[in-house]
Formats: sequence, structure tokens, C-alpha cells
Amino acid sequence: MLTVKEIDPTEFMSFEQHCPTGNFYQTVWQQRLLLREHNLTTFRGLYEDDELVMAALLVGRKIHFGYRFEVYGGPVIAPDKASADRLRVFLADLEQYAFQHQGLELKLVPNLDFHILDNNGTIIDSQNEALAQALSEIGYRYADFKSVGYKTAMHANHYVYKKDLSHLNADTLTKSYGSKTRYSLNKAKEFGVTLRQIPFDELSEFKYNTNKTAERLHFADKPLTYYQDAFETYGNRVQFVVAELNLDNYIAIYQKKITHNDAQINELTAKHKGYNEAKIAELKRQSNNHTRKIAQAKMFADEYGTTLNIAGAMFIIQPQEMDYVFSYTNEEFKMFRGPFLIQDAMMHEAIRQHIQTYNFLGIAGEFDGSDGVFEFKKGFNGYPAEEIGEFTKILRPAKYQIISTLRGLKQLVS
Repeated sequence: MLTVKEIDPTEFMSFEQHCPTGNFYQTVWQQRLLLREHNLTTFRGLYEDDELVMAALLVGRKIHFGYRFEVYGGPVIAPDKASADRLRVFLADLEQYAFQHQGLELKLVPNLDFHILDNNGTIIDSQNEALAQALSEIGYRYADFKSVGYKTAMHANHYVYKKDLSHLNADTLTKSYGSKTRYSLNKAKEFGVTLRQIPFDELSEFKYNTNKTAERLHFADKPLTYYQDAFETYGNRVQFVVAELNLDNYIAIYQKKITHNDAQINELTAKHKGYNEAKIAELKRQSNNHTRKIAQAKMFADEYGTTLNIAGAMFIIQPQEMDYVFSYTNEEFKMFRGPFLIQDAMMHEAIRQHIQTYNFLGIAGEFDGSDGVFEFKKGFNGYPAEEIGEFTKILRPAKYQIISTLRGLKQLVS
């Protein structure tokens, strides 16, 4: 027998944390964040003979003349329980709840892959087609994510980039990256770039930097209140990590290299052998490069202070996966390769916590070399996935049509 009822957050979280399709959008912490934004929320669960087999955090967002209800990242479904009959019963309850709370539409954005691709954009596997068909048969309008590019993505990722960590360990992880990525990671370490988690009172600077990157790359950034609310509601399940460079240490590193080269040059010169000239010339060339780095570092210190804020990122940690959510790179310091160090450190942390999937989240879905974000992410040797898409049912067709018409007229006038 199938029954649906409201469930308490503790039972919901116990279910979500053990489901393969569980994700941070479907958690009590996300609910707390959404409540701060004055949304309606409820947890609903489908039981089959007293066993919870399907659940969702249902969210109502205020729009003109009512609410738009959505299940983002869900519903969360137990393995082998995604049948049309179960979906029909569960969604009928969600539709009724939404209708009773002035809902105009119900939108589902499941946390499911539709196509797995290789790094050239070729589809190598298709998944969850039966679920898409089942939802269509019970009246949901299906909009797949065929469009590409960040501007069309709205608040949903059309394409994401993931890395399977299940077969890797701390010793083999770095070896799994592409050669250029390993080179950049080694350079960041050579430069002396360091990482740290920032406290709450540094989130305003984090937001300042994400906004600069968003404007440069034409992303939509979140307001400061989002980062602050996420910090407070997610607790130790969220990490804000920054990559920094202490210029005094950086200068000392390269001054030490120059001193070492000078000693080698003196030793080779004392031998008075002609074949040492090429070695001496190479050492002098290296020292000249080191001297230029030191001069640049001193200019940076004069302008920005002793410590450079190179890059930063926000991560949310779930048992199923670690998500790389928002980030920034300060363009003037990109030569220090901070983002590579951040990603490597967080993947090592995921392995330490026995998390099997690392999700870089959004890419544009353009595989022709024009998407710099994708080029960066694919250097870690994961795989792209096209997400399944959105499913929408209009709950008040007449009212929805009137609102849509008014919205269209407003756009024409403007």
C-alpha cells in the first residue's frame, strides 16, 4: 500500500543521506537557508508498507498572484523504486499540497544524469530515460537541457563535470590528472601558495571577489546574504577555502634559488672547462627569471600588501558527493595557479571522507575549446554529464495563462 504524508526533518535526512540521488538541495540545511529567504517549505514522504521509498523537500517561491512550487534536486528515490505508479501517487500529493497553498505550477528538477559524455562531447551512455517517460505520461511537460551556455542555464545546471573518486586514493589521485594540470599544481606548490578556510567575517571579501569574477565571465552571482546564510545553516558541511600567497615567503624562495645557482656557477667557473659554459648560461638564465619574479612580487606588495588573495571557492559536503559550488579567481594573480591547489586539496579531502564523487558542477556544454571553465575542469580528468532536465505541471491553467499573457504584454511595452 502506498501512502504519502509530511515527514519530520530527522527522518527525511536519514533517508536522504543514504540515497544515491541525495544531494545538498534536498537537505534540512537547504530548507533552513530557504526559510531565511521567506519561502514556503515542507518535507513529504511516500511510504510503501511502512517503508519510506521516496521523499522531497518541496519549496514554494512567491511570484505574482501565487507561488511557484519546485522540487530542486529531487525527488529523492530509494534504489529500484522509481516506478510510474509510485511517482503518480507521490506527485499527486505534492500537487494537492501546492494547490492548497496558492500554487500555480509544480516544477521538478531531478538530480539525475541523462547522458554521460567523454571530454570531446560524445555521448557514451544514456540514463533515466524511463523516468523521463513516466513523468511525461502523468502530465508533466518535459524540457530537456539541449540548450548550451551559461546564460541559458538559469538556476539549473544543464551540464556538469564530475570525477569518480571510488578507485583512487591519496597516492594515486594526483597521478590521474592531465599533465598540464599536474604542472600547474606543482607550480602552485613551488610558489608557496597556501590554503585556509575563512571565517564568517571574511565572507564580505569572498563576495567582493566572486562578484568580480561573475562580471568578467558573465555569471550570475549570489548576494552576500546567501553566503552568510549558507555558512550559518550548513555548518561544517560547507567550506569556504581561499588560496593565498605570502610575498615575503615567495621572495625568500626565489632568493634562495638565486643563491643556490650562484654557488653552482662559482663551482663550475672554478673548473675552467669549456663544456660548463652552457650549464653556466642556463643557470644565469634561471637566476634572471627568478630576479624578475622577485621584482614583480615587490610591486605586488607595494600595491596589495604582503598577502595576495589569489582565488577562493565554496564547497558543500554530502555523503554522496562533494560539490564545488561557487568560486573566484583574481585575474591579476592567475599566474600563481591557486585554483589548481584548491581543487586538488578538496578532492583529497573527499577521499579522506570516503566520498566517491567530486562534482565540479556547471560547464557550458560547449566542447570546441571556447569554454575556459570546462578546459580547466577537464584537466582533472573527469567526465561531463548532461542533466535530465525540468518537468513542469501547471496547476491553475486559466490563472497561469492570464499571468503569462500579462508578462508578455509587459515585455512588449518595455
